[in-house]
Amino acid sequence: MNEIMVVNADKIAKFTGYSSEEVAIIKQTVAKGTTDAELAYFLSVSKSAGLNPFNKEVWCYKDNKKNLLVFAGRDGFLSKAQSNPAFNGIRSSEVCENDEFEIDIANNKIKHNFGKKERGKILGAYAIAFRKDGEPTIEYADIKDYDKKQFTWNTHKSAMIKKVAETNALKKGFGISGIQSEYDFDIKDNVAIPVSEFDVVDELAEKEKEYIKLIDTQPDEFQAILKNEALDLKRSGKLTIEKLQELIEKIK
Repeated sequence: MNEIMVVNADKIAKFTGYSSEEVAIIKQTVAKGTTDAELAYFLSVSKSAGLNPFNKEVWCYKDNKKNLLVFAGRDGFLSKAQSNPAFNGIRSSEVCENDEFEIDIANNKIKHNFGKKERGKILGAYAIAFRKDGEPTIEYADIKDYDKKQFTWNTHKSAMIKKVAETNALKKGFGISGIQSEYDFDIKDNVAIPVSEFDVVDELAEKEKEYIKLIDTQPDEFQAILKNEALDLKRSGKLTIEKLQELIEKIK
């Protein structure tokens, strides 16, 4: 560990209550790429939320605008909710296409039955977070909004969509703020990308494939020129679905 790291770690330790050694470890693991100010902020949020970075209950990434976002998974939100004296358990289930399922969130009612027959594909999941001092909080997560092309979603789809619903119910039911759900984002090249942007990214990728396929039908002397036209737009960050469609129409 170099001297600069030791000095910075000492300063942050005094501010956050962690030891210098703990600060240095966190900087190299769950808070990579953070400035001293960002690291101090992350540690302060972790401490105030009662979440442990060493147990991977909380971590951080930056978005594409360089804003620091603090994340937790279902276990982190559950730990935070369980520390509240009003916590009275949580219940959840995946919902499949052949299930008998009705949900009335306004009146806190769910009817869900499934028998021995094939349940069919997963449509989503619901979770109910119970409080001793008030009404339960019901949240439903649609699989279409969260199903990502990642190993854990492919092999453990039921468990993953239930974690989404549980996280949302715990977060809302116990007023947990300042911490993002890991299931609302994906990490690409150490940048946090909202799940809501995935469809746009996928559509752009498909449009690029269409353009490249069309270029391959053109005379050899034009192919490099056409490819560079799209590549220049991509490098400048100006490549959009609309721009690609314009290029496609120009070739046609």
